[in-house]
Amino acid sequence: MQDVSQPAVQGAIRLIFEHDADGVRLVLQQAVNLAVTGFDVHPDVRPGHYVEIRDAAGTALTRVPVHTAFTGSTEVFPEDHGEPITRVDASGQPGAFTVVVPAPEAAAQIAVVRIAPAAPSAPKPGAEMRSPAPAEPEVTDLASFPIERAK
Repeated sequence: MQDVSQPAVQGAIRLIFEHDADGVRLVLQQAVNLAVTGFDVHPDVRPGHYVEIRDAAGTALTRVPVHTAFTGSTEVFPEDHGEPITRVDASGQPGAFTVVVPAPEAAAQIAVVRIAPAAPSAPKPGAEMRSPAPAEPEVTDLASFPIERAK
């Protein structure tokens, strides 16, 4: 008999991506038997880079942040340990990142997205000054890929 107090274990997918100035490539999809929780799509969208799992219609089911995937700098450790660690600009440099995402039954697509804060809109001339309603953040798809299911 199944213990109903525990959530049913969903599968998950380990994804390895490479990126450079030409774009983002998915180099590996690997099914893993792991419960990944806490990454439902929430209405409080924060700026950053994410990997989304979408259904066949393109609706986001889960969104996992990838904080270090597209950083603009890299730490450089000096040969002389007495010198400070420095950061150098790494924008446009090739990189790679790995993420494990939940894979619900309806999952059909993987998307790497960038969410940026909405640009503030200028008030219309002569309009009454009011506190602006929060604008929707800008979501940009950097790449998308089909999910490969084991047969």
